[in-house]
Amino acid sequence: MTIRGLSPTPLLSFRDKLKSMKLLRLENAAETPVSHSPSVKKRVLTKDPISCVMHLSHVVLGPGDSAFAHSHKDGFEVFYCASGEAVFRVNGREVPLRDGDCLVVEPGDLHEITPVRNKVELFYFFALE
Repeated sequence: MTIRGLSPTPLLSFRDKLKSMKLLRLENAAETPVSHSPSVKKRVLTKDPISCVMHLSHVVLGPGDSAFAHSHKDGFEVFYCASGEAVFRVNGREVPLRDGDCLVVEPGDLHEITPVRNKVELFYFFALE
């Protein structure tokens, strides 16, 4: 197919596409403690760097679970709420996060998750600046 004004580009073979993508299954990820809140467990989907992304993780918080206040001087932390509701505190400001919300925490921002009321499922990644 040719689009007017654009030259056709070669299509990647199926094998080439497989070399350039990664399929990460949550069921294959081992559970490990969160470094700044060891009572909270996460599943790291990948630690293989993806450009500037250092890890992609999944965490389920139960009633009363929280994450202590901390910051990262050299990177962003991005949280996606898959289910439930959590309240983050970022630089003293409360930020509610619920199903489908995404929160980007900037380098140096002091952030924490306040104790949750009900089960919350989050995916998050850490990316270097």
